[in-house]
Amino acid sequence: MIYLYLISLIFLTMYIVYAVRVCGVPWSLSDTYYQLKKRNRPAWLFQMAMIIPAMLLMPVWLECSSGNLQFLAFLSCGGLMFVGSAPLFKEEFQGRVHYTGTAISGIAAILWLCLSEMWWLPATTFPVAGIVMLKYRKWLFWVEMAAFVCAYAGVLIVLI
Repeated sequence: MIYLYLISLIFLTMYIVYAVRVCGVPWSLSDTYYQLKKRNRPAWLFQMAMIIPAMLLMPVWLECSSGNLQFLAFLSCGGLMFVGSAPLFKEEFQGRVHYTGTAISGIAAILWLCLSEMWWLPATTFPVAGIVMLKYRKWLFWVEMAAFVCAYAGVLIVLI
């Protein structure tokens, strides 16, 4: 299971580094789809970066979860897969799917952490993201990064 976790984390991290290197710090990670397209780069990388890491992380997260919290791990990974399957968030229908997937994924991850007695992860990570936001702006991107850090750190803590 540790290999699935590591591949998931590496794949997502590689995409984030690539997108920031090509586009600069975006308004949100989702905006990199449009930014890559504008720069004639493969925009579908965003879709793969949301779907594949979530698919790889799901079995690990489910195994690390207590029986009554597994649905939150499923919702968090599933929501992220919906984000990747509807990258055109500026369009009406895909925007609804995209934003709903984002909300479900983020809320489920934070709830899982809190109900798994790791409330201190979001309680420390989000204020740090807030400080970074003050310097670099683009608050949504930093909130997303904090959510990813929390989720992956929480799964790792339970895994090891």
